[in-house]
Amino acid sequence: MLIRRITVAASLAALVAAVPLTALAAVAAQDAPGESNLGFLLAGTVLAWAGFFAYAFYVGRKNRELRRDIEDLQRILAERDKGTALDP
Repeated sequence: MLIRRITVAASLAALVAAVPLTALAAVAAQDAPGESNLGFLLAGTVLAWAGFFAYAFYVGRKNRELRRDIEDLQRILAERDKGTALDP
């Protein structure tokens, strides 16, 4: 499980690192002073959104895992209470 998490984290980090590089490669060199660097703005925006969605995915997965754990604990406690209620 730990190896899978590390692999997923490394893949996301590589993807997030590659996005600005592709945006910068598409930007032409500035011909005149004062031109805007919209490529950097695009790269930063894409990077921020990629980070947001990666974090939202991570939190969603953790939420599902916690819900499953809570349901398992509730089931175990219900079975334990049911078993002790039957024993005089």
